[in-house]
Amino acid sequence: MVIYESTVYPGATEEVCVPILERVSGLEYKDDFFCGYSPERINPGDKDHRLHSIVKVTSGSTPQAADFVDALYKMIIEAGTHRASSIRVAEAAKVIENTQRDLNIALVNELAVIFNKLGIDTLEVLEAAGTKWNFLPFRPGLVGGHCIGVDPYYLTYKAEEVRHHPEVILAGRRINDGMGRYIAGEIIKKMIHRKVPVSGAKVLVLGLTFKENCPDLRNTRVVDIVTELTSYGADVSVYDPWVDRDEATRECGVTPLSELGDDYDAVVLAVAHHQFITMGADAIRALGRPGAVLYDIKSVLPRDQVDARL
Repeated sequence: MVIYESTVYPGATEEVCVPILERVSGLEYKDDFFCGYSPERINPGDKDHRLHSIVKVTSGSTPQAADFVDALYKMIIEAGTHRASSIRVAEAAKVIENTQRDLNIALVNELAVIFNKLGIDTLEVLEAAGTKWNFLPFRPGLVGGHCIGVDPYYLTYKAEEVRHHPEVILAGRRINDGMGRYIAGEIIKKMIHRKVPVSGAKVLVLGLTFKENCPDLRNTRVVDIVTELTSYGADVSVYDPWVDRDEATRECGVTPLSELGDDYDAVVLAVAHHQFITMGADAIRALGRPGAVLYDIKSVLPRDQVDARL
């Protein structure tokens, strides 16, 4: 029995993985060996939703294999299991979980852009709309990591293979992939309005990981902001107490500061690590020179204590 847990497009296990197993082993699928698929649902940095407390989707290559896989996971999963009718159904279920989240974030990201142009605070709008029982509580921001920013492409690949062009999914990806450039542009505008020379300006970015309170740097989109600001001639520094500096240099091409200074022309709160939230707006603003721009991507600081937020 071989059980896969990785996120893939529908059909990948039996169309790609099984032939490799047969070729390498010399065994025959569904005769000499069987397969199962049970996608992982771990959320990095989440201490509440752990392996044992998340319902596990299970499946197998035959009804008997499916029974075995389901019984195996039931031994450790306290939340229970959901047995899918086929491996393809289980694969599809996992990939749309992340695709749905990506699209929901893309919607609020586009709304944030619209509301900014209208002079309306996005968080206030979302809090007001959230008083309705069925409004989904998504927030705008950067979409990185090894799942949400990647998995939708698995599904779009398979869709195009069967001659369907997935317009909505790809539109969401374009919006989310463009948020780093958009945010950098907004920071530059604020600096210009403050008459802060952009070329040579010292900009501090607080946070590098793809999400708060974890050291995971995979596919972090904070790098997009750093790259875009640098392209304007700014001198960009990054500080993140969660990351390994050597790993950040190797994986992101960015070497975080070992300690903070206090002479920046702009400070960008990019990741809502608890250390930054504990500092508060006054302490974060004190990292900049008088008149420095403070931009809060995560909207975790009071609105009246920042110069702009997403």
